[in-house]
Amino acid sequence: MTALYQTSIRSLPLIARGKVRDIYAVGEDKLLMVASDRLSAFDVVMNESIADKGVVLNRMTEFWFAKLAHVVPNHLTGIDPETVVASTEVDQVRGRAVVAKRLKPLPVEAVVRGYLIGGGWKDYQASGQVCGIDLPAGLKQASRLPEPIFTPARKAAVGEHDENISFETVIEMIGEPLAKEIRRISIQLYQEAAAYALEQGIIIADTKFEFGLDDKGVLHLMDEVLTADSSRYWPADSYAEGISPPSFDKQYVRDYLETLDWGKTAPAPALPPHVIERTAAKYREALFRIAGVRMPVVGVVMGSQSDWDVMKHAVDILDQFGIPHEARVVSAHRMPDTLYDYAEQACARGLRGIIAGAGGAAHLPGMLAAKTTVPVFGVPVPSKYLRGEDSLYSIVQMPKGIPVATFAIGEAGAANAALHVIATLATEDEVLRDRLAAFRAEQTSAAVSMNASLGKPTE
Repeated sequence: MTALYQTSIRSLPLIARGKVRDIYAVGEDKLLMVASDRLSAFDVVMNESIADKGVVLNRMTEFWFAKLAHVVPNHLTGIDPETVVASTEVDQVRGRAVVAKRLKPLPVEAVVRGYLIGGGWKDYQASGQVCGIDLPAGLKQASRLPEPIFTPARKAAVGEHDENISFETVIEMIGEPLAKEIRRISIQLYQEAAAYALEQGIIIADTKFEFGLDDKGVLHLMDEVLTADSSRYWPADSYAEGISPPSFDKQYVRDYLETLDWGKTAPAPALPPHVIERTAAKYREALFRIAGVRMPVVGVVMGSQSDWDVMKHAVDILDQFGIPHEARVVSAHRMPDTLYDYAEQACARGLRGIIAGAGGAAHLPGMLAAKTTVPVFGVPVPSKYLRGEDSLYSIVQMPKGIPVATFAIGEAGAANAALHVIATLATEDEVLRDRLAAFRAEQTSAAVSMNASLGKPTE
């Protein structure tokens, strides 16, 4: 999977592009919502992609929708996004899209704050209030509020700032019954989510929800929910008052941008690679802490579908050890641009190793190694005429300075490549190290047991 800055789906009508999501019509009553890897800060869309960010946001939103479904209906339909686009467009939606009910959006951002931070802290310093709500004296930056507060905002167009409004204004906009229902539900959603997150070692400082009505007037939760884009996530073990706590969201980008002489208007300044990589890592960690979902740390790639019979042995070993991974075809000769993108984004996506299998000319491992600093493990795949010897020679004969760790031809090479990656990861993971030791012990035991079937030695 490579970073997706903007979709180019032609099989469905494009309705809108938001800061992060591209939205397409699916018939008259449904929408395809695709979470891109775009990042916005201070309501300005950055020029760089944060690899896999859209996948992380989508997985996190789906987790929270399921967990909070008893509180309020949501816009999910359960339809697989891959079934509503052309076969050539599936890669643009896989893992990062939902098919949603087409609702009438309410023009209010339902913001709930549990801690005093960001714009709320600035308001409090100036007036002792946040969005017109009186707060106790003596609070500090990042102080926990006595109770969560509802501080709505008027939704703005892309590139413009949302406008904080009073609850009375919300009543004027949508009516008192609906305004009170949104406030009650928003606070309940925040309280339940915050309580769960705290058990996982995360503080949700604040968040925002969006709602819409179906054709029967039933209120639905929509868009994204409690993601690292719409919420401030803080690690509980490093929380302290009086500072802006470290976070698992895009605060790292905001903090970097605050060091620049930039007017917080488009065009956005360039983000350096270390900021992009650190931000991507923050998003991945938030997903794991909240939903227990790990993004891939190993890529298993091959030049053709026909290589799968060999490369599946690497995947089997990774599965056995519980290593998150991905498998895909990336042809060096038929998909060169995809190969370059995959290699260049591997580090930012958090990949710790790439197992690359190829036959014949077998250029895939070497080309990957030339474009990334992530270790590449080459597996020669047997070819029809030369039994894989050509593949072995091609992969192993890399020029000095561009290494590819090359393994045996075929299934054994694929399995050993996976074990080598695991051994590398185990140097920093005690649990994985113990699993690897147990695996070796099982191999020893199995070898020793072979003697029992050989009978007594002849004298």
